[in-house]
Amino acid sequence: DRPDSPHLTAGRVTAELYFGHADQDPSLPREQIDRLEEALAAAGVRHRCEVYAGAAHGYTQADTSAYDREADERHWAALLGLLRRAL
Repeated sequence: DRPDSPHLTAGRVTAELYFGHADQDPSLPREQIDRLEEALAAAGVRHRCEVYAGAAHGYTQADTSAYDREADERHWAALLGLLRRAL
């Protein structure tokens, strides 16, 4: 782990978090997602991590070949739900 690894600072988080991960994103292997989720749970951070099957990095960007309408809509529904609860 590097000193600035995000999972090492989980104990400082006070907000609820939502992550929508693409399972076809080579820059973020499943092991790293699991480590982040474990650190957040251990720190008592309210969070939700979802992995979008078949989605590539950038799946919410409609003007790219990575765009995935179903994953994008699901992502926005989850994110807007979090914002409604938090704001």
